[in-house]
Amino acid sequence: MNKQNLFKILSVVSMMLLATACAGAVPTSAPSATSAPAATSAPAATSAPAATSAAAPTSAPAAGNPVKLVVLTHWGEEALLKPMQAKFEEYQKQNPNVTIEYQTVTFDQLLTKITTGRAAGISPDVYHFYNLWMPDFVKGGLLDKPPADVLADIQANYSEGSQKAVTYQGQLWGYPTEINTWQLIYNKKLLQDAGITKPPETLDELKAAACKAKQVDSSGKITQPGLILLPGWDSGVVHPYLSLLWSNGGEYLNADASKALFNSPEGLATLQVYQDMIKDKCIDLSAGMDVFANGKAAMIIMANFWRSTLQTAPIGYENVAVAPIPHGANSKSTALQYNWAYGVDANSKNKEEAWKLVKWLNTPGTSPSAPSGATPIGDFLTSALGAMPSRLSDQKALADRLNDDFIKAYLASTQTARPEPVVPGGQEVKTTLQTNIEDAWFGKKDPKTALADAAEEADRILAENK
Repeated sequence: MNKQNLFKILSVVSMMLLATACAGAVPTSAPSATSAPAATSAPAATSAPAATSAAAPTSAPAAGNPVKLVVLTHWGEEALLKPMQAKFEEYQKQNPNVTIEYQTVTFDQLLTKITTGRAAGISPDVYHFYNLWMPDFVKGGLLDKPPADVLADIQANYSEGSQKAVTYQGQLWGYPTEINTWQLIYNKKLLQDAGITKPPETLDELKAAACKAKQVDSSGKITQPGLILLPGWDSGVVHPYLSLLWSNGGEYLNADASKALFNSPEGLATLQVYQDMIKDKCIDLSAGMDVFANGKAAMIIMANFWRSTLQTAPIGYENVAVAPIPHGANSKSTALQYNWAYGVDANSKNKEEAWKLVKWLNTPGTSPSAPSGATPIGDFLTSALGAMPSRLSDQKALADRLNDDFIKAYLASTQTARPEPVVPGGQEVKTTLQTNIEDAWFGKKDPKTALADAAEEADRILAENK
């Protein structure tokens, strides 16, 4: 990684860490305001185990010689750690010359761990990374180009959307793993109790339903929010907003990603829907995801990875239902989609063995404990995490795990979902938009000024990264 690009990435990390400190509490396993989204672990989980120090990569081994591979993910909660560790133990039994050191950090630490480890010369061999970071990783020389057999496997067995999600500058950079989209999740009982017979389909209906389902006590305190928002988490702010923006006929960036467009009339109208609900006490900005999970809020816009939490939450999974993103009067529902991938560090001295492990994780039939026809990672995603796998054969082999109404609704949304734009400086733009939307929510700026300020800063970031 050249020093200029490394300095830029570390500067972004420092800026985002400061934003986190200012933003206050963040869901434990959800991405913080500093990092990219897409928390892929259950938001109510406890802190992940501390990561052990990464050993400097050893020299390239001869065939059969002892090899140590360091793997870094953010799947550190106990419910996720043990199943993933079990897969690595299976691999080590099949490849007795390989020892795997499995490191985990919480999501909000992952980007920092990757960039600071790279700067210190102690990078892991294998990363599980959020695709929004990919342009900066590629520019910094962090990712190794996959070998020909891996490229052929991805091109033959993954959808065009999943391939695009891990492509930058015409190059695939890793194996797509989980798919996440954002949809409206609602409490069936609370909507019924409020006399609402169907979930809201339009933005006007969303506002009406949230305000009808809310409850406020005699002192004016909100005791049951109609809709939960997620300040303090970049994805929790920006991904629902972009889903609503696209569903309202607006755009995030222009075609060549050189200019922000979210400050358009459609963008302002979308933000104003939030502002109206906040003003009318239909939203409690102090209420987090746990309030919905405990059955005390009517609706929330969230990603499908939250399924594993809701399945055992006090709300009762039978009371949880999913609906498409509400849309504008003349538009169609459009959900934001983002992806994760496994890749290999460009400086690894064990690249061949590292890619062999990554391919094993993503190849059907390699794990003795996985269902017939499933990959090890597909088995993990659909059991421990409750997520949607990218590999098409996993979606068929594991169809019984993807067959409840909750996950079927998210799978259906992938047919019309739009990928989060993966552009150089994308994380900085995202953080800037998050900060300004939160300024509007908390009354620090009016909505028009907030979006104008965010767009001005986004244009500067995009120009600097061209």
